[in-house]
Amino acid sequence: MRYDNQKLWLMLFALLITLVLAACSSDNVAKNQTEKDKRELVVSMGERIPHEFDPKKRWGMYNEARIIHSTLLKKTPDLEVEGDFAKGYTISEDGKQWTFDLHNNFKFSNGDPVTAEDVKFSYETLIEDGKHWDLSFVDKIEIPDKNKVIFYLSEPRSTFWAQLTEVPILPRKHYDENYSQNPIGSGPYMVTQYDKDEQAIFEVNPHWHGKEPYFKKWTWVTLDENTALAAAKSGEVDMIYALPEFADTKIPGWKLFEYESNDVRGLSLPYVKPGEVESADGYPVGNEVTSDAAIRKALNIGLNRQEIVDTVLNGHGAPAYSIVDGMPWWHEETAIEDNRVEEASELLEKAGWKLNKDGIRVKGDTKAQFDLYYPTNDKLRTNVAIVAAEQAKALGITINLIGSNWDEMVTKSHSDSLIYAGGRHHPNQFYTSHDLKLAGHGWTNITFYHNPVVLDYMDKAISSTDLEEANKYWKLAQWDGKEGASVLGDLPNAWLVRINHTYLGDKRINVGKQPIHSHGHDWALLHNIAEWTWDEDAK
Repeated sequence: MRYDNQKLWLMLFALLITLVLAACSSDNVAKNQTEKDKRELVVSMGERIPHEFDPKKRWGMYNEARIIHSTLLKKTPDLEVEGDFAKGYTISEDGKQWTFDLHNNFKFSNGDPVTAEDVKFSYETLIEDGKHWDLSFVDKIEIPDKNKVIFYLSEPRSTFWAQLTEVPILPRKHYDENYSQNPIGSGPYMVTQYDKDEQAIFEVNPHWHGKEPYFKKWTWVTLDENTALAAAKSGEVDMIYALPEFADTKIPGWKLFEYESNDVRGLSLPYVKPGEVESADGYPVGNEVTSDAAIRKALNIGLNRQEIVDTVLNGHGAPAYSIVDGMPWWHEETAIEDNRVEEASELLEKAGWKLNKDGIRVKGDTKAQFDLYYPTNDKLRTNVAIVAAEQAKALGITINLIGSNWDEMVTKSHSDSLIYAGGRHHPNQFYTSHDLKLAGHGWTNITFYHNPVVLDYMDKAISSTDLEEANKYWKLAQWDGKEGASVLGDLPNAWLVRINHTYLGDKRINVGKQPIHSHGHDWALLHNIAEWTWDEDAK
């Protein structure tokens, strides 16, 4: 086949352009990897911006508040509590009066001073909303002078410090229903642009009172994990969240950032039978199968947690037994030996669950089967669901997998099993997960668990004014030798794995000292981004 001169010239020209573009692309990647004094970052921690900067949407609950806000108190990397906007505080002997002395040099990103009135407004807003933050124990808030605020509690609350380190201080004059689109805070960064489902751009708050962050600007681009990995390989981003299956991927000039967490995944198991109670949110309550203690116990001792860690997490994690694993208030004896299939089968037999010819257990007219909902856009939860369902077959229990989304799953949360998650830097979530008074309100106690003995221990822990004493009661609530909300007792969950948070990023990024991460891989690494630096000599 022959080409005339014009066609041949056009083909050569096109080839030349292609080579030039490829070279430019290669140069850009090289530039990204060799640039000195890098002051901007692009990260991708998932395909959405969780909580959208608004505490009414749970912003602050997972250690992210202090990126763009101040809080009254803050946690150190060692999980010690110290002042933030509060330069000092005192607690009355009866634990009911918390007094905070405030700094006078904090400013919002628009230049307005942060005041005691803003603190009062922030907490009263969340008390009135009442959806996600349990602040019902705050009786009133007073401002005796401009740099002091006093919280009066209706009862002692040993976990109040948890909310004090999480609740963002909002600008009273500028907070409204559109706050997510233009959040104003007094943290080290401010949001200069938020394009939902696309990106959020952060720049240094010009009125920040503390040490100026090294990175002047950073952008979170919302990408799914596969697209983020491709962007990492092409040099378009500097740091990504990596699914466990991607964590061992090698990228020139990059390294794996891996951190232990108490971020757990498992099955929620509705605790009551249908028709026993009603829910304040109007959703159906109760499950004929999971309400049987023998079913819950068999799953907890019969499933193989390590196998799930090895197959789903690719070894990047550990077996989980509770939502407080590894914390000072965790009862270590509840870390049981599992994969006891024969013992679990005997337990079910004694409880009246007999195997039929199909290998499914039956008790009366009820088959040992239930629906398990999982979010299809969450690959890790999907894989946990698949492996757990497969393992349950050996026990004679059938788990029907239903791919769904959170809008539907919330309506099923009291009557069906969900692939659920948890894990915080304080025991408050343990309390809200097991107190019947909070059942049917948002995501607290979705199983409608109720054990008077456990509640009594939790109330003693909550009302204690001594943290060591409180921790003693938290542990007794999990197991007192006879009963408790744990795998040794009547836990309304089958917690399975505790994931390591794994990220891939440029090896020259120094992310500072990280604490044990809590639930939520997305903001967990970024919570201290104001302390990140760039180390050109890093290896």
